[in-house]
Amino acid sequence: MSRFEPNSNRTPQQWSALALRDNLSVRSGHLVVAGIVGGGLLASATTPLLGGILAAYCVVKGLQNAFAADKNKKLIKDIGCIAHVLKPSDFRAYRSQIGDEKILEELQYADDEGMSLSSDAWDFISEFNAKVQPALPPSRESVESQNSPSKTAVIDYYDPNAIARINIISEMSDRINNTIVIGIPGSGKGMLVANAIREIKRKHPGIKVFVIDPKADQKEAGYYSGCNVIKSFACMDAKPSTVAVWAESAFEEYASYAQQNERTLLIVDEGTMLGNKLSQAKSTLLVDKLTSYTSGGDSAGRNVWILLQSPYVTGASLNLSTTSQMTSVVIAFSENIGAIAQWNRAKIFQQLSLDLVSSLVEASSTGRAIYYGKTGKWYMMPELTNYSGYDRDNREYLPGFEPKSSNVNLLENRFANDSNQPSDIVKPEISSRAQLVLDYFNAAKTKEPKTVRDMKKADRLSGLDDVLLIIALTELVNANVLIFDGESAWSKSEW
Repeated sequence: MSRFEPNSNRTPQQWSALALRDNLSVRSGHLVVAGIVGGGLLASATTPLLGGILAAYCVVKGLQNAFAADKNKKLIKDIGCIAHVLKPSDFRAYRSQIGDEKILEELQYADDEGMSLSSDAWDFISEFNAKVQPALPPSRESVESQNSPSKTAVIDYYDPNAIARINIISEMSDRINNTIVIGIPGSGKGMLVANAIREIKRKHPGIKVFVIDPKADQKEAGYYSGCNVIKSFACMDAKPSTVAVWAESAFEEYASYAQQNERTLLIVDEGTMLGNKLSQAKSTLLVDKLTSYTSGGDSAGRNVWILLQSPYVTGASLNLSTTSQMTSVVIAFSENIGAIAQWNRAKIFQQLSLDLVSSLVEASSTGRAIYYGKTGKWYMMPELTNYSGYDRDNREYLPGFEPKSSNVNLLENRFANDSNQPSDIVKPEISSRAQLVLDYFNAAKTKEPKTVRDMKKADRLSGLDDVLLIIALTELVNANVLIFDGESAWSKSEW
């Protein structure tokens, strides 16, 4: 019996012999010779170039035919696959002998092997498909649509803005990279990072997020809700030397924390302000740490994001050797188009077209455009959830996020409502460390402003770290117990 089970007439060996004969009828050698001869004649009659082209074509075509014939020969001898090369009369006889199912099996195998099928083979395939897959009767819906001219087709319109959209949160959270986020105040850096943090926590449950926040703005505290460690300090009015001490302590704490956890993401907010303060203090802390993390942190499970107000990174005491290793994300909006124009010389961009950025800002529902360094392109900024509860565009709190009345307001309201009755003074709740500092001020013999150096001379505060002392002082200022002069000294309000 044949490998394809022929049931009469020729034996499998006879069919293979016929197939080999039909396969050898492909005159590839003649085509090569004809090409060379024809090319020579054409060259003599016209130009050598045309003759060379004809000769080259015939040679290549002949070699291709020879290769196909050789492969067909192997299929015929080794496997018994012959239907695709048989001549019309032989194909009909072979089909009659072994049946349509076996013919289809051979043709499918030959096609999968990349072999050319004869015209009879293709006609058979079309006939077979029509037989096994008869046309379905028209559905009631199609009949109704044909008879009802009021029915209209569904048209899928091309959206030219599709290429200008990006799921930036997904891009930032799928694979965590060292990233530099740039945008002037109010552009939406915090909102972007807040959304990305939550998505990172969802996709990578084991990662720990450590935040260094030199801004300490209570209106934006919701941005970092859910982060594992948040180190905040109001650096804006603090002396550069004080900021340097606090930053050193924060980075040291992060280093210790990262060693205890397999995967960490360090987020440095307000990098421009922090960098300027450290630069004034003659400290290279920020650039040293970021250079270390961007160079070798990824393999150690440490990544860093830093938020800046400008792409001119020298203002943050950084340099291009550091930021060039980070993925840049830049936010532009209507109020800073002028600033964007000045950023055109920044080497952080692959491209910057002010017209393109302006058109994206105008077309975006958020009134913002975003640049993603991985693609080197600008996109429309997508809508994001505001986790801070404060609308920076309109400078107002969102419903339900209004700040609670301060202690002063509570006192004023109580005196207004109970002017004829004695009232208890509402004392703010403070930490034990802040209470220790307050006791120092209450016991002070000279009622004049005190510096950190003055306070450290007291026995009760001499063992307190400078950073912890400043944090306690800030807590007392926020509680309206102490007054800070904006330079380096604190005093009680009644002094």
